[in-house]
Amino acid sequence: MKHSEHLLAVVEPNETGEVSLDIATDHVARGGKATLLIMLNQQAREDFRRFADAENRHVYNGEAVALDRLVNTYTSRVGGEDTEAIVTDSTNSARDLLHVAAESRATSIVIPQRLAARRGLRKLVTNSTLPVLIAPAA
Repeated sequence: MKHSEHLLAVVEPNETGEVSLDIATDHVARGGKATLLIMLNQQAREDFRRFADAENRHVYNGEAVALDRLVNTYTSRVGGEDTEAIVTDSTNSARDLLHVAAESRATSIVIPQRLAARRGLRKLVTNSTLPVLIAPAA
């Protein structure tokens, strides 16, 4: 399906970092496309390790299973048959984020307020040639 609008939704798995998912869901419901950029922080990685321990799995296997479930949950929540998800580390720079935006052919970006306040990502917000929406904490 051809979409005229393509949103890159930056998501961080925590209570305030998922607000971008709601915006992406609305975007897809209106006929747009969404790509989810899931930025894993240290807390998410620790949660994956605890999951691996609880499931009596090897750490890497447990992390892979937990990450797969997280990606499936997020893409299902947003909807759209062609919603994609990219997983990266939260320490990546704004340059990396802009690269993902260009590669995915995004027409706009939504980023959680907490991430947008980080020094490296503040430059993205002010210097991006794409419209950037700062998603307030829920």
